[in-house]
Amino acid sequence: MKNSISVIELAKKLISIDSQRPIASESKVMQFIFDYLIDNGLKPEKQIYDKENDRFNILVFGSENATLMINVHMDTVSINDPNNWKHNSFGEIVDGKLYGRGSCDTKGHAACLLQAMIENFNENIVYVFNVEEELSMGGIKKVLELRKTRLKNLKYSISLEPTDGKIMRGNKGQYAFEVTAHGKTAHGSNPELGENAIYKIIGAARKIENYNKTVSKITHPLFGHATANLGVIGGGTASNVIPDYAFMCVDRRVLPNENPKDVEAEFRKLVAPLEVKFINRVEACETPADSKIVTEISKLLGNLGMDSNSYGFTATSELSELRAVGLEGIIFGTGELTQAHKPDEYITIKELEQCTTVLNNLLKRWK
Repeated sequence: MKNSISVIELAKKLISIDSQRPIASESKVMQFIFDYLIDNGLKPEKQIYDKENDRFNILVFGSENATLMINVHMDTVSINDPNNWKHNSFGEIVDGKLYGRGSCDTKGHAACLLQAMIENFNENIVYVFNVEEELSMGGIKKVLELRKTRLKNLKYSISLEPTDGKIMRGNKGQYAFEVTAHGKTAHGSNPELGENAIYKIIGAARKIENYNKTVSKITHPLFGHATANLGVIGGGTASNVIPDYAFMCVDRRVLPNENPKDVEAEFRKLVAPLEVKFINRVEACETPADSKIVTEISKLLGNLGMDSNSYGFTATSELSELRAVGLEGIIFGTGELTQAHKPDEYITIKELEQCTTVLNNLLKRWK
């Protein structure tokens, strides 16, 4: 370990390097990781994601027969208004907590993985630090372009995210719909000469509340119930103009036991004849309870006195992309998801140390 530092110092350093999306590129933090791995005797490789903005994934390959991939994303959401932060948004330790954007989601976990790799590098694992998770999951999709070549022997995956030290063996899906209504513009003093698009959207919007009540009856033992939420509505240009355009955005959280085609068809029928398009689509996924990755991590956590049960991740994650190419995977990390994406995000020092212990134990035993 030529140039290694403590996991706490390393996490603080990663947080100090801005990688907010879409404000900043991840290139500086990725270059730091790349250099750090080289300085500690490992052989990272760059995979170009966006050449113009110098954005790249980092992969450290084990043997060609490696069966497990561990990935962690290095982009973060925006800090937004720094005045809403009581602590330094680029890293500050106070009362046993490391504050800063990305501390729990998920630069803290990246530091834990780096530490474990340097201390107990395992040739049976491929290690991935990827860009672009928060907006499109494009980073992991780029990695998976290697599925039929250099990653052809992979069977299992772990995506590092804040899960409070619990195994998450799947996640809900997200169908984000944009619904558009068109009308006919006219002067506000003669509404009968126009066709008000906002009224059309309001009519469809009124259906969403009851739709949510209906879909909430659809349940899954890991994920609870399905949901539908009207999150955005808009239209019109002025109070004295009959609007010829209006829209709304609806978030539908989908369970693994729902049929994707049926969910889409049902929603289109609900708001017909208005136009519907996807603005985001992440499929629900689930890894079998008897999968090796679930049982091995469960044993490991049990031996460490941690919760060895498995649960469902109610948010979306990169596991959806990993399951789509046949990998059996889990989402795991310390830190709490409720800390992510808000002012004064933090991970505790204890959680950083705990995650490092888990990863060190995993790297020692995975075959």
